[in-house]
Amino acid sequence: MTAKRKKTKRKRARARPGRVDRLWAAVEDELWGLADEESRPEGRWNRPRKQRISLRVDREVVDWFKSKGPGYQTRINRILRRVMIEGKKRAEG
Repeated sequence: MTAKRKKTKRKRARARPGRVDRLWAAVEDELWGLADEESRPEGRWNRPRKQRISLRVDREVVDWFKSKGPGYQTRINRILRRVMIEGKKRAEG
């Protein structure tokens, strides 16, 4: 038998539409900047090895990346790599 899940009431955040739109636009601009910084193709022998994983991402996020055209996985990888590099810099300094 499986255990029953408890039902909980979730409080919905009351967001002001104008503020959310401005925040979303800023986040979108930053993501595009991160993805475009490494737009040059990597050399055949200098590419890092890839590892196939299963990653659960919000459907909205995937849809947004896919809506920007082909290569959405590459863009996601570039953004994650940039965040990783910046995190390493902060940890060292």
